Amino acid sequence: MIARGCRTLRDVHRLASRYHWSEEAILRMALSRRSAYLALLDAEEDRGLFSALGAREG
Repeated sequence: MIARGCRTLRDVHRLASRYHWSEEAILRMALSRRSAYLALLDAEEDRGLFSALGAREG
């Protein structure tokens, strides 16, 4: 239960920091939609990491 709360807090922080949405707006969002935005951020971060390492995408 505590882990889920920490994860939600981290997810809200990431989305609010990136998209400047309010905590209330993020928490009202359907979990599937919120997860989709987080997946987009993950993919973007992965591309940045591979780029920094000099790797090429597949």
